[in-house]
Parts: sequence; structure tokens; C-alpha cells
Amino acid sequence: MLTAYLFDQRRGEPIEEWADALQGLSKNQVLWVDLLDPSEEEERAVREGFGLGDVDLRPDDRAAQPMFEQGEESIRVTALAVSDEEKDSAREAEVIDCFIGANWVLTAHKSELAVIEDFRRRAEGGGELGALDTPSFLATLLEWVVTSYSRAFAQVESTLEEFDVSVLRSAGRDTEQQISVLIETRSRVGRLRRALAPHREIFATLAHPELDLISTERSAERFEKLTAQVDAALGSARDAKDAVVSSFEVLILRTEHRTGEIVKVLTLASILLLPGALIAGVMGMNVNFKFGVFEHSLLFWIVIVTIVALALTTLGVARLRKWI
Repeated sequence: MLTAYLFDQRRGEPIEEWADALQGLSKNQVLWVDLLDPSEEEERAVREGFGLGDVDLRPDDRAAQPMFEQGEESIRVTALAVSDEEKDSAREAEVIDCFIGANWVLTAHKSELAVIEDFRRRAEGGGELGALDTPSFLATLLEWVVTSYSRAFAQVESTLEEFDVSVLRSAGRDTEQQISVLIETRSRVGRLRRALAPHREIFATLAHPELDLISTERSAERFEKLTAQVDAALGSARDAKDAVVSSFEVLILRTEHRTGEIVKVLTLASILLLPGALIAGVMGMNVNFKFGVFEHSLLFWIVIVTIVALALTTLGVARLRKWI
């Protein structure tokens, strides 16, 4: 699917004849064409219209990595945005291929992304994106990409907070399942961080306008700010990683507390039964001489009452001292 928007100093609006608009762009206009899983015909028309040669506009999400490539008349920036749905446990982000020329921006991706849709809604019908040069336009779009990582890390921390509360409120017996949740969360944080980190080098490169023919001082400032946002997002990744460790410590402490409660109950039961067991053992011994007192059946009931009385006394002392 192909969608095209033409921005000027007043507004942005969708257009149908993007190829005609591309030929007549003025200095204060920017043409943005977005390709979503394009057909072969759409891909061929876009390559010819923008002079991209035989470049593949349907990149493989598994093989692609963030990259910067400079052509004769355009710049290619490949970014990874956080996936809306985790389709593969080994992949947390999806590829956005961005091409920029003098007055045009082309983005290509294989599936719908919240990043693109949010940027489209904010940009369409308002703002002055046409007053920006194309590298600045691209920087504005990539800000949403970086923000998607910050939101993902914030979501991880929020999920871990709920996890901590649930662990503290209940002495769950499914400890292995809870540990599995932490393992998966820690793996997700690692995948997101590895996907985000390479962007910093790319943005730092674009912050030097002398390295390519399109960037300007204005766009350089935007990419410097974008580099700082990446650093902040990486800081959020470290915080999320620490939060996983903290949640594991909470789980261990709760498990130790539950174990302590079990040991306390078993210990109290042993104390309650120990005097009775001792008395019963002494009364049941075989000896070579006889005590007259053993010949009376009433002694059995006296022993039983004594054992119960000792147990109740021990239980009362434990309650008074708040052991239980």
C-alpha cells in the first residue's frame, strides 16, 4: 500500500498523483511517500520515480540492522522501531527504511507500525513540516521511533511493579512460573537495548552536516538532540534491567519469608509434641523391676491429661511472646 503526503508551510494533505508532485516541488515543500508492504508494481514505480535503482524496498526484518548509507543524490537510513505485536520471541523491532532527497522523504516497512500511524496523525492537516529541510523532517519522524523504545521500557517497569505487588500480596506456590516471567522480561529488555543502541552512531553521524550533501546545520541540531534522546532511552534500558533484578530479589525474599513461616509452624509442632513424646517414651520402657504405680489403669489417663496440659501451656506461652 502506498500513501503520499505533501507538506508546505501551512499544512499537510494526502495526495494521489505523487509522481507529478515530485517533479514540481518548491523550496518550502516536502513530499512524504510511505510504503506499507508494497506490491511489485508499487515498488517498481517508486524506485523509478525517486531514482533508487534496484534497491530492495521490502527488507528482511531478521537480517536488517540500523545503518546509514549515502548515495549520490539521496541518503538511506535504516531504523528499527518497536514492534506493535511480538511475532517472534527473538525479534522485538521492525525495520523502517528511510530515503531522503532534496525535497522528498520515502519510508518503507513490511507491517503497520504505531510509530508511523502516530506520526501521520500528528502531521496530517497541521504544522509546518514543509518549512523543514528533509533531514530535519526525518529527524522528527525518528524521534517517534526513539520514543517507542522509551515507552516499551516504561511498560516493562510498570509490568514489573505489578509483578512485585502480586508477589508481595500472595505467597504463591508457582515460583518457577514467576521466575520464567522474569527471564522473559529480562530477555525482552536485552533485545530492545540491542536494537536501540546502534541508532546512536547513525544519529551522531547525521549530526555532522559536512559528512553528506543533504544535511544542514538545522538538521544537525535536531540529530544532536536525537542522540541525547537515545542516551536517555538507553538509561531507561539500564533502569529496566535493574528493575528485573529487584523483582527477582523481591521474589526470593517472599519465598524465604514463606519458607520461614513453614519452618516456624514445624518447629512449634515439634515443641508441642516433644514433652508428650518424652513422657510416653518413659512410660513405655521395659524394665526388670516393677513400680506399683504402673499397675493402675488410671495412670494412662493421667499421662494423657499431662501431655495435653503441657502442649496447651507451651502454645499459650508462644502466643504471649508473639511467636505465632
